[in-house]
Order: sequence, then C-alpha cells, then structure tokens
Amino acid sequence: VGAEAGYSRADLIGEDSDVVESRQGAITGVYLHLPLNRVVSVRPELLFSLRGGRTLVRIAGSDDLGEIDLELAYLELPLLARMVLPRGRFRPAVFGGPSVALQIGCDFLFIPPDTTSRRTCGQEEESDLPELVDVDQVREWDLAWVAGAAMEMHLPRTTLSLQGRYSAGLRSVLQGGIDLRNRGLAVLFGLTF
Repeated sequence: VGAEAGYSRADLIGEDSDVVESRQGAITGVYLHLPLNRVVSVRPELLFSLRGGRTLVRIAGSDDLGEIDLELAYLELPLLARMVLPRGRFRPAVFGGPSVALQIGCDFLFIPPDTTSRRTCGQEEESDLPELVDVDQVREWDLAWVAGAAMEMHLPRTTLSLQGRYSAGLRSVLQGGIDLRNRGLAVLFGLTF
C-alpha cells in the first residue's frame, strides 16, 4: 500500500484547438503495489487530479475564434504495469497503462469575440453557449493512457520514489463538434509502506 502527492500541469489538445494557458494544480492519491516477480508489478491507483486549461477554438458555423477555459476535477483510476531493476538501494522504474477518470467538478467559460458565458457542469442555466460552439455538455468520464519513469529508494521497511508521468486523453472532454482532450505532466513523490 502506498500514497503519492505532487504537482501537475494540464492543458487541452485537439484537432481544432491551440493551447493558450495550462492549468496547474495538485495530484494526490493512494495505490496498491502488487509484485508479480522481482522485476514486474501491477499498480492500481486512485488519484484526485485537476485538469483542463484555456484554448482557442473555432466557433461552429463561422471562421471566428473564441477561447474556452475549462476547470475540471477528476477521480482517476489508472492501472499501471511497472518494471524495475531489482538490484541496489536506488532502482529505476518505468511504467504505463490505461486510466479511467470520473469527472467530479467542472467550470466552463466561453469567451467569443463579443460576449462571455460561464457554466458550472450539471446545472441547468439559460445560456447561448451550446449554439455558439455546438457543445451539448462536458463528458462525465474520460479515458487516457499514462506513461512515466521513477527512481525508487528501497529502505528496510519502506520505499520512497520520485516519478514523472505523462498522460494523454483518448476522447474529447466535450460532446459535440469540438475535439478537446486532456493532456498532463506530473511530478509525484511516493511512499510505499
């Protein structure tokens, strides 16, 4: 069993978007470390992470551009396969695998050339936002892949680790005609008991 916490930097990528501003925040969670042998292990995790960002998108039905600012909070469930060199006190590791995320918080700001519209996901509000950007709603779950590397320090009763990870969304966070996917970099400190 272990716990991890760190810093994340997330933005939105997609076919019709240009990154304007990244979202910075915390990432924290717990995991189970299940060794299959001395080299390979499986690690299911439960993480809280902040995602989203500000990006330029083309407004549906026109050549105008507008900014979309999404603030998203997720409970993530990565299932990672890990490989580690089994000798010495300091051991490098690599890992990767799929991640499913449940959206638990969302604020949406759309800034076209002549007006601004704000929405909190899940609330019924009068807004011209869907017609302007051809968006029905923000999706409640996300699917991504995760890859990274770590340096572990093995002590008699615990293992400390410093890891870097990259995640890329496999589906748009929006339903409708705009392709915006989560992407993130994170640095985490971990402690395995």
